[in-house]
Amino acid sequence: MKKLTLPLAFAVVLSTELFSQDLLVSTAKIKSPSAITYSPDNKYLAVAIPNEVVLFNAGTDTRATTISGSRGATNLIFNNSNSILAAACADGTVKLWSIPDGKLTSTLKGHSGTVLALRFTNTDKNIVSIGADKTVNCWDAQTGTLLYSKKEHQKSIRGLDASADGKWIATAGAEKDILLRDATTGGVIKKFQGHDGWVRTVTFSPDSKTLASGSDDKKIILWEIETGKKIREFPQRGWIYDLGFSSDGKYLFAALEKNAVEAYDLNTGLPALKLNDFETPVLAVAISPNGKEAATIQEFVNEVKYWNIESLNISPVFRFKDKKDVNPPQIFVSNPPNIQDNQVRYSKDIIDITGSVIDESGVRRLRINGIETPIKSNGNFLIKLPLSMGDNFVTIEVTDVNDNIALKKFSILRKDLTGGDYDASKAKNFLLVVGINNYEYWPHLNNAVKDANDMAGTLMGLYNFDFSNVTVLRDEQATRSNIYKTLRNYINQVSATDNLVIYFSGHGHFDELLNEGYWIPYEARLNEEGDYLPNSSILKIIESINSQHTFLVADACFSGSLFGEQKRGYAENVEKYKSRWGLASGRLEAVSDGAQGTNSPFATQLLKFLKENKKDKVTVSELIQAVKLGVAEYADQTPIGNPLKVNGDEGGEFVFYKKK
Repeated sequence: MKKLTLPLAFAVVLSTELFSQDLLVSTAKIKSPSAITYSPDNKYLAVAIPNEVVLFNAGTDTRATTISGSRGATNLIFNNSNSILAAACADGTVKLWSIPDGKLTSTLKGHSGTVLALRFTNTDKNIVSIGADKTVNCWDAQTGTLLYSKKEHQKSIRGLDASADGKWIATAGAEKDILLRDATTGGVIKKFQGHDGWVRTVTFSPDSKTLASGSDDKKIILWEIETGKKIREFPQRGWIYDLGFSSDGKYLFAALEKNAVEAYDLNTGLPALKLNDFETPVLAVAISPNGKEAATIQEFVNEVKYWNIESLNISPVFRFKDKKDVNPPQIFVSNPPNIQDNQVRYSKDIIDITGSVIDESGVRRLRINGIETPIKSNGNFLIKLPLSMGDNFVTIEVTDVNDNIALKKFSILRKDLTGGDYDASKAKNFLLVVGINNYEYWPHLNNAVKDANDMAGTLMGLYNFDFSNVTVLRDEQATRSNIYKTLRNYINQVSATDNLVIYFSGHGHFDELLNEGYWIPYEARLNEEGDYLPNSSILKIIESINSQHTFLVADACFSGSLFGEQKRGYAENVEKYKSRWGLASGRLEAVSDGAQGTNSPFATQLLKFLKENKKDKVTVSELIQAVKLGVAEYADQTPIGNPLKVNGDEGGEFVFYKKK
């Protein structure tokens, strides 16, 4: 089937001349099938044949169980817990077998002729049936007690269904009217009138709000239960033998006299799928609870056909309940990635929300911002959501079969990344440089202060960094308190059109127990993590600084814990987009300080690039690439450069401008 996917997952059918042969998965040979039904757990397909019921493993021709004594069954139904299979029999009885052993548990007697159809109702406590004797009977399914017998129909009855909410029963037949009944008493509540011929089949939607009916007048009518009004008509070319909703209520399947099965999209009213590889009229169609296949039987044909209907993206719904289950489903969102503090930034006008839902009992419904969203058999989902400028709030609501609900909420901040008001010629470039050689308690370093001084001098001498916006903290100035306060002051000092570069050269530490990296300030004691400055605190401050660009450079051991595993491609005018980049001298490793009186291997390559650069402007990514290659050639350490693990990065880069 050819489909065009549009925003909000609406589908437009481009052609109804579909190649149903391509959708035929397999067949199961069986003599004179008369009725079919899936078990709610999608494990079995039950098929009635003369005097037997065969349970196939669903979707296959493998027979799991054969049950004898069905006496010409005309209709089959499982209870919602998959423990009982009931059959309407030609000898006037309703027979119940336990599943999977096939042991006969009850024989209900009350009809004087063939039982034509039956349904479980009232949460499987009762069974309602219709017979050739024109009666509607209701039994207690456990005791076999006949609760009521109604005979309002004066002519033959053919159609029967019970609503999933346990409130309603619908019956119809040769009188052309459909009688809506109270499921508890059997009393007629209202009549639906609109057909001009026998009504052979009726079926309730899964939400119990609508009813579909098919007639010999070659019409399918969709009714609103509450008002009794017609919602829509689907004209046909022949009689309608069977109807069935998909488990998510989005499609209506019809088995037709004209050797075909059609599925209608109830949102558009258009055919969404057509199966026409039949030689004779289709007697019945059953839709698997997992939404992946349909099974059909035909008149005078000794086989069951299985069809692939996955292209319809029917959400799997299972109906059995477990009162002991109080655990809600689990929700995992794969796109957008890296949702932090329930917020993420995005620039395009449409986003794919993807992820998966997991529940041991099964998922009944997934809604994203109130939109019913299909779930694949593996639990994955996809929906396209349009985004307006500013905050877009997303609510994912998942309900399992036991009515446990899980919610996940986050917001998507859409910004049109066209450059905004950023003007590099007017932006202030702030610089914080920290260098510590003479630690109070930690081993002294050779070149950290020299590296810091050289970095500050190079940026002020060759690039657009003004002395008034530069702060240098050396040795005893670089206490934990001073570093923290200086960083924090930038929150108010740096505007949205300014830039900030931070350079730290000193000892670093990594706590494997907490998976946390630290800068070691001047006065920090050995083995006293409380004296250290954690990366998480540094990143939190950076996230709060509303700069155009922030670029953090750390020449310290174990600095690689500052970064995420993020990648990005090249974009035009990168400086127009906000960025939060970092460059560290190593990953989770010790790094070299270099021989006394020189620069560290990392600082050597960094300063070399900045001093020898001949371009008027150079991007952060160019600098990072040069430093990584240079350090790898001369030292046994691996620098890392990536966006930082913070919000605020929108795909841009800081650009170093040479002084003119």
